[in-house]
Amino acid sequence: MKYIITKSNVSNAEIKARMEYIYDSFHIYTLVDSVNSNKDITILNTIPEDAIDLFMIVGHDRRTDEYIRANYKKIKENNIVIISCNTPRFSSLKLLKDKNVFLPKNGGIIDFYDGENYGFSFNITDEEIILYRNRNEKMEIMLKNTFERS
Repeated sequence: MKYIITKSNVSNAEIKARMEYIYDSFHIYTLVDSVNSNKDITILNTIPEDAIDLFMIVGHDRRTDEYIRANYKKIKENNIVIISCNTPRFSSLKLLKDKNVFLPKNGGIIDFYDGENYGFSFNITDEEIILYRNRNEKMEIMLKNTFERS
């Protein structure tokens, strides 16, 4: 599993909180990929990296679409979750035609909430909250209950 945050200057506190979120949601540990992360992209890899067939990317629409376009050939996972605004307009979606792509159900603007109100230490989306609520289900059920398949 790979979890990508396409947001500038992600704090260490947010990274730690997202690592805890991934552990609680998927019952697997993650590490920061310090070689491939930078000030605009934070990459978290699970241990082991291929334990879960899932690639999740969360962030602003333009940067998220650009990341996928630039890196789609490197995505080994078959299940791809994109949490971003305006996903139906992503030009990168056509590059993922051989993958199972899951998008937010509303497809438009993604709302972020103060995670503290939900027990999280980062701003969280509806999709992340729903995914977390389904954390005791199999991954396929979690994705089906949270997203629509592209």
